[in-house]
Amino acid sequence: MAGCGQQNDIFQYHHIPNGRWSSDQTLVFSFDSISDKENTRRVNIELSFSDLYPYQNLFLTVGRSLNDSVIHFDTLQFALADPNGKWLGSSAGRLHQITLPYLESVRFDSGKTVRFIIRHAMSDDPLKGVEKVGIRISGE
Repeated sequence: MAGCGQQNDIFQYHHIPNGRWSSDQTLVFSFDSISDKENTRRVNIELSFSDLYPYQNLFLTVGRSLNDSVIHFDTLQFALADPNGKWLGSSAGRLHQITLPYLESVRFDSGKTVRFIIRHAMSDDPLKGVEKVGIRISGE
């Protein structure tokens, strides 16, 4: 479930079984003891989806607990396709990958576990076509 990409990047992802994300399936991402008072970090949501995804956008409810134990929630809308229906991001056949910006210039200075909670906020249940959802924390 965890992996590393570029130097100093921290990445975790969850596969969505059969590309069918149920509305009660909450994805939890935990990163232990991130402490870097000197540098700011960027947090992105990574998404892999197939041509079966039926919409041009995606609504997500994202919770975060960064430097304290309080969880803050946001409802976010991301464009996955342009107005003409062309998928954004990169594609390989029928699979598409997109990086969705979430937080900029975040300092992790507590050394505590950082948590993110993601659920889809679409009306479809299950939501078809989402294959993988991840969180990437990277240096700026």
